[in-house]
Amino acid sequence: MFVDEAVISVQAGKGGDGAVSFRREKYVPKGGPDGGNGGDGGDVVFRAVHNAHTLSDYRSAKHFAAQDGQKGASQNRTGANGEDIVLTVPVGTLIRDEHTKKILADLVSDGQKFTIARGGRGGKGNAGFVSSIRQAPSFAEKGDRGECFDLELELKLVADVALVGYPSVGKSTFISVVSNAKPKIADYPFTTLVPNLGVGGVDGKELVFIDVPGLVEGASKGKGLGHQFLRHIERAKFVLQLIDATSNTPLQDYEIIREELKKFSKNLAEKPFVPVFTKIDLTDGELEDFLVQEFEKKYKQKIFKVSAATHEGMQELLRYVALQVPEEIPTDQKQQEEDLPTREENEIAEEVVFHPMEKKKTSDRNVIIEKTKHWWTVQNDRLEQMVRQTDATNPEARERIYDILKKWKVIDKLRTKGAQPGEEIRVGEQLWEFRD
Repeated sequence: MFVDEAVISVQAGKGGDGAVSFRREKYVPKGGPDGGNGGDGGDVVFRAVHNAHTLSDYRSAKHFAAQDGQKGASQNRTGANGEDIVLTVPVGTLIRDEHTKKILADLVSDGQKFTIARGGRGGKGNAGFVSSIRQAPSFAEKGDRGECFDLELELKLVADVALVGYPSVGKSTFISVVSNAKPKIADYPFTTLVPNLGVGGVDGKELVFIDVPGLVEGASKGKGLGHQFLRHIERAKFVLQLIDATSNTPLQDYEIIREELKKFSKNLAEKPFVPVFTKIDLTDGELEDFLVQEFEKKYKQKIFKVSAATHEGMQELLRYVALQVPEEIPTDQKQQEEDLPTREENEIAEEVVFHPMEKKKTSDRNVIIEKTKHWWTVQNDRLEQMVRQTDATNPEARERIYDILKKWKVIDKLRTKGAQPGEEIRVGEQLWEFRD
C-alpha cells in the first residue's frame, strides 16, 4: 500500500543510573568508593534509503523507542550504552514537529542520517564524586531522560522528470516505454491511483521518471485524484506536460493544467517544462501540423509530438530532456534546503543531529532568576540536568546541589534580589529551600 504521510512518536533511551559501591576486599578494611557510571541512552536516528518508496512501515506502528543505558556497577564498571534505533524512510522524506509544524529535516540523499532524539546522559557513580572534602560519597547520579517528540512524516518522491496531464493522456504508457516501470495501463480515466517511479536512460545518462494520477480542473482544490500526489512532483527537476492530440480541446487542456500547477505551487509552476502532444499514431499529419502551429503561435513554446505506442518521436524527446535536466539540485530547491534549521551547505549522506533546545541554551554558569507568586525560579540547562539526575531523597546528594548553587553564585544573586530564608527555589521540576 502506498502511504506518503504518517504521524509517529519517538523516544530516546534513558541514561543508566550510576552505582553506589565501596571496595570490599579481605585485606582492605576501608576500601574507597568504586561505583561505576551508567551508560548513555540510545538515540533515535532516521536514515534515508533509495529502495523504499512508501511510508507504509509507519501506518500501524506509531511508537518507537531506543534502548535505555545500563546501570553502573561496582569496581568502577560502566554500564553499557543503550542501542540506537534506526528508522529507515524513503529518500525525499520530510520530518516535521507535529505541534509546531516546523520542518526539522529533509532527507534528500541516499544514506543520509539524521539524529532527532538524543539519549539521556548516564549518571555518575559515587566514585566520580570523590574530592578532598567528600572522600566517601554515598550517592550517585540517576540517568537523565532521553528526548521524545511527536513527528509528522511527509514523503515527496525524488525524481528527475515528472509527467503531468489529464487522465488518459498516456502517462502510464509513456513511463512504461522510457523506463523500467510497469504501471497498470487501461483505456479509462484514473488507471493510475498512486505515483509510479521508473528509471530509464538515454545517451548514457540515467533519468528517474515519476507518473502521478491524472489532473483535472479544480485539482488544486481537491477535485479528482491527482491533487493528493502533486507534492511528489515538487522535487522534480523537469516537467513533461502531456497533451492528448486526439482531444477536442487540446489547447484548453494545456491551459487548465498549467493553471492547476500554478494554484498548487508557484515553485512547481515555474519549473522548466516542455509540452508534448501524445497519441499521434491516432491522428494524421495535417492535424498534427495544425496543432503545432497554433500552439507555437499562441504560447511561443517549443512542443514535441510523440507516440508511446509506436515510439515515434520518443528518442528525440528523451535526448532533449536529458540535455535540459540539470545535474545539480535546482537553485530554488537548494535554497529551500539550505534554509532548513538542521542542514548545512553541501551536506550529502552525512549524519546530522537535531538540537531542539539550542536556542534556549544558557552558558554553563549563566543563570536566569525570576520571582513568581510561589517561589524563585532558577533557569540554566546544565543546572536543571544535574537536578534531574539528583536523588532528592539522599541528604548528601541534595547537599551537593546546594554546594553547586553557592559555587555558581546563585545563592548570592538570590540574596541580592531579596530572597529570604525559608522561601522556595524551583530548579527544573524540583523545589529547594533557600538557605542564607
